Amino acid sequence: MIVMVGLGNLGLALGGRLVECGHDVCGVDLAEARRSAWAELTGRTAAPSLDEVDWAQAERVFVVVRLTEQAAAVLDRLAAEPGERTCFVVTTLDPSFAGALGDRARPGLRVVELPVSGGAAGASGGTLTAMAAGPLSDADARLLTTTLAAHLVTFDAYGEPTLAKLFNNVTGAYNALVLAEMLLLAERAGVDPRRLHQVLLTSSGGSWMAAGFADLLDDLLDKDVRLLRAHLGGLPDLSLGTGLPERLAAARRLLA
Repeated sequence: MIVMVGLGNLGLALGGRLVECGHDVCGVDLAEARRSAWAELTGRTAAPSLDEVDWAQAERVFVVVRLTEQAAAVLDRLAAEPGERTCFVVTTLDPSFAGALGDRARPGLRVVELPVSGGAAGASGGTLTAMAAGPLSDADARLLTTTLAAHLVTFDAYGEPTLAKLFNNVTGAYNALVLAEMLLLAERAGVDPRRLHQVLLTSSGGSWMAAGFADLLDDLLDKDVRLLRAHLGGLPDLSLGTGLPERLAAARRLLA
């Protein structure tokens, strides 16, 4: 059995996809509205707390809560439960906490750091990009790539997937902010922002963020910006001043 702890937008989509693929999934959430959404999507009853889970049957656990503190509480509980299982920590964590995830393991409890990119739509469609560190078995990897993830990128150390996720999301936040500024600038210049948006969706100025701009979860983007800024001590204040070609060339050299 797979346990899905947290039935918000992402957890609901992850669990629904796993059920659709034929897996036995137990959803867990404190909120009655989320448990009702789970029942409507899967036809199954969600547990209102970890106390209601049949841990003897739980082979894998996905932790998809909002905050690092909530993830820590779930991991503390799992450490107290006997048996063999893998815990996938999907929650976007504080980087320092993520780097110490190995300390949360115990004999029989394998802790895999697993932030994902692609949102609820990617989870429902099985097209996520998953970033993993920790003792990921071949069976675990096979589960992910046959159900949820079109791309699985493995890292050498705990903490690296979380930073990769934050760098990805902050890149997206920059893209979203640039789009917003261009739409506001277009209106001031007398260009219809809706028509400009149509151009951007199919042209060189477009991005994944442009395509999903209307449905972005702004508070989650802001949360990830704050996490990365705190970890690094600041973020670039980007401008289109002098040195643009040199900066682009320097970044391309990193990818060569």
